[in-house]
Amino acid sequence: MLAKKLPRDIAVVMVSEKVSQSLNKEYRENDHSTNVLSFRYDDSYGELLVCVPVIIREAKEEGNTQLFQMTWMIVHGMLHLAGLHHENSKTLEARAERIERAVLGKVARD
Repeated sequence: MLAKKLPRDIAVVMVSEKVSQSLNKEYRENDHSTNVLSFRYDDSYGELLVCVPVIIREAKEEGNTQLFQMTWMIVHGMLHLAGLHHENSKTLEARAERIERAVLGKVARD
């Protein structure tokens, strides 16, 4: 179960687009701001850095509420903190999407 693989404490920190872009470039070699970045420091602590302007923009583009989009990005980031890295394979990508849909199915979109 992935929940058991999460760090004991997780901080959710809002960052600007400038900070998001800088960290995304430094750690992922992508020179643009992004919705969420996940950092796991050890078994007891991890951080999710969320970029609210990007999340608001994506919510509009995808027809979601801001709350739904933020919840989605936090769930997505937590999957990364639990060690599920969808970039590594199509199988892991499909698994991450199934988990996200299951969790988000419990959240109202309006």
